[in-house]
Amino acid sequence: MREIDLHGVTPEGALRRLSQELHAARVRGDKRVLVITGRGLGNERGEPVLRGQVERWLAGPHGKRLGVHSFERQSRGGALEVELQRT
Repeated sequence: MREIDLHGVTPEGALRRLSQELHAARVRGDKRVLVITGRGLGNERGEPVLRGQVERWLAGPHGKRLGVHSFERQSRGGALEVELQRT
């Protein structure tokens, strides 16, 4: 399974990269990708920031347009396994 590592990237940069990588995954015919967000415990508040934004993006219209069928948390919340629709 291919990985998209967003760990340590700003939320804006992460969503831009996620869009590019999911498009490429669909072109390649990938069925699943692992999106690594990190658990977010390294920030000042010790709370996940990126994961929530990525989850909302995947569940919203941008994710649907890029073929996101579903996703679920993996690695104690530090990654999301994303299932893509067939093209």
